[in-house]
Amino acid sequence: MNWQDRLITIYLYVCKHYQQNLWAYSQRMSNYADLSFSDEEVITLYLFGVVDKHRAIKSIYKYADRH
Repeated sequence: MNWQDRLITIYLYVCKHYQQNLWAYSQRMSNYADLSFSDEEVITLYLFGVVDKHRAIKSIYKYADRH
């Protein structure tokens, strides 16, 4: 499975569970939240980075920024 298929699969999984009950545990509550990304997209980027063995948030950000 290539990286695009993995990313789409993770996104669909996150969206499904976010709609059901995950939203209550993971909504951004900051007044300064950047809403150009949805909560589902932020969670997907984080999980995609972890799957590709990036542990630090800064490392995940750099990895996602390249795509």
